[in-house]
Amino acid sequence: MAVPLIAELKRRRVFRALAGYAIVTFAVLQVIEPVMHGLHLPDWTLSFAVLALAVGFPLVMILAWIFDVNAGVIERTVPLRPEGLNRMRLLLAVAGVAAAAVLPAVAWHYARAASAPGRRARAFPSIAVLPFVNMSVAKDEEYFSDGITEEVINALANVEGLRVVSRTSAFAYKNRNLTVRQIAEELAVDTVLEGSVRRDGKALRLTAQLINAADGFHLWSQTYDRELKNLFTLENELARAITEALRPKLLRQPILVPGTQSEEAHDLYLRGRHFWAKRTIGDLKEAMGLFEKALAIDPDYALAHAGLADCDILLGEYGGSRPVDMLAKARPHAYRALELDGALAEAHASMGLIAIYDYDWSTAERELGRAIELRASYATAHQWTAILMVILGRFSEAEAAAKRALEIDPASPVVSNLYGMILFESRDYEGAIAAFRKTLELNPGFPPSQEMLGCAYAAAGKKAEALAQLDQIRGSADEHVAMRAWVLAAAGDVEGARGLMRQLERQHAFQGSNAAVLGGLYGTLGEKDRAFPLLDQAYADRDWMLRDLKVSPLWDPLRGDARFTALLERMRLQ
Repeated sequence: MAVPLIAELKRRRVFRALAGYAIVTFAVLQVIEPVMHGLHLPDWTLSFAVLALAVGFPLVMILAWIFDVNAGVIERTVPLRPEGLNRMRLLLAVAGVAAAAVLPAVAWHYARAASAPGRRARAFPSIAVLPFVNMSVAKDEEYFSDGITEEVINALANVEGLRVVSRTSAFAYKNRNLTVRQIAEELAVDTVLEGSVRRDGKALRLTAQLINAADGFHLWSQTYDRELKNLFTLENELARAITEALRPKLLRQPILVPGTQSEEAHDLYLRGRHFWAKRTIGDLKEAMGLFEKALAIDPDYALAHAGLADCDILLGEYGGSRPVDMLAKARPHAYRALELDGALAEAHASMGLIAIYDYDWSTAERELGRAIELRASYATAHQWTAILMVILGRFSEAEAAAKRALEIDPASPVVSNLYGMILFESRDYEGAIAAFRKTLELNPGFPPSQEMLGCAYAAAGKKAEALAQLDQIRGSADEHVAMRAWVLAAAGDVEGARGLMRQLERQHAFQGSNAAVLGGLYGTLGEKDRAFPLLDQAYADRDWMLRDLKVSPLWDPLRGDARFTALLERMRLQ
């Protein structure tokens, strides 16, 4: 039957009609969605059009079977009745061909629709708030427009059911010449908010537009002219208007509650977070000064206390200060922030990191879990949770936490680098190399990834690549020198490693720092009796480099020694 049927379909030019209809259908599907959005038609319009086109397939086939066009005249096709081709079987065969033709098109459409930003928006609405452009005459007012942007991000992040791209990822697109559609695709969001801020004395003009990523059409726009004394009301009003444009049912509770009634204190806090986000020693100290000024104006400003605690903790890690001294300064501010606002996610996360330094793993897990419970979109809490899980050797949980942090903050080199660290600590060196290289594609000058890529190459036995990678690092920070010494030792260049060791020893004698670095390098060179007194000092200092003692391959030369086991027990890791 197959051969007579195919011959008859060709004779009646059904295949030609089917191909023509398929081309028309594809063209309609390409243009109908932007037209639908442009005319503000309801969402079901697209589904109705797809179903109508699907129903048209069998109709076209039936008409093509019955009629033909000859010399511009429509006439009925002369039927043939070859053997074995009865009417019922013929109808079933034609219906089968029609179904086979239409099903792939319908499946393609719904698969495309399921992955399109517009479809995801109905189940999981998402938004990226791009840095507001500073239109003020004074160019040093940029911190203020950045602060407004961050306040809107924080406000929207507290709305249940709305996925908000983190500050770090959003600010990565500052001053980049990309279209809204490109940014939305890279950040996997449905909508983008952009705007500008103009500040002139006490007068403030804020303009914002909400844009649909799928077609580039404006969903909403508004201009606000306010006096600066009404800033808190303005932030709340703006955040509420945006969520109304996205999903009205999200507006069941207040979005933003200001932590202070002092405009000046709030301004200082915004400037402090601006510098804190840069994570350099100088910027962290600048941020500390601004948070302290904010607290001098309003001693009960919980966010400023949390910001000051964060600065102290990071200076213990980035600034060369003894962590134990910085932790003593950070604790009172973290405690005070929680006393003033027990639901402040930032404060709980800070307490979690303090507990990590104290080797109090259960408290750390509880505090970080509470921070995530209070604000699931807080990428830093997920990041520090991943660090904790690595310390404890719970790699699958660490990877899950790091992936969640990356989902929230995909443009953050700190979070991306952490994912590579997890792979390195779990001895997946090839995976770590790929992850660190990806981070460096995102931020070519990011020193931690440059250093750890060299270590990953060395651990994988790629000594030449390791040394070549470390040659790309600029600067003479102790960590750079230590990593280079470790790679040289791993490559068999003991004398080169010892030369760098002497440089670190002189620095250690002058500053009293680098105990963990030196202890680890002595262990790599086989000088265990010199290594362990330094590790004991690092333990007392709460040196952050000691926290991966249980899992990191950098400590492998010391494993098996009773003193190493005793140190693990003191750190509650055994």
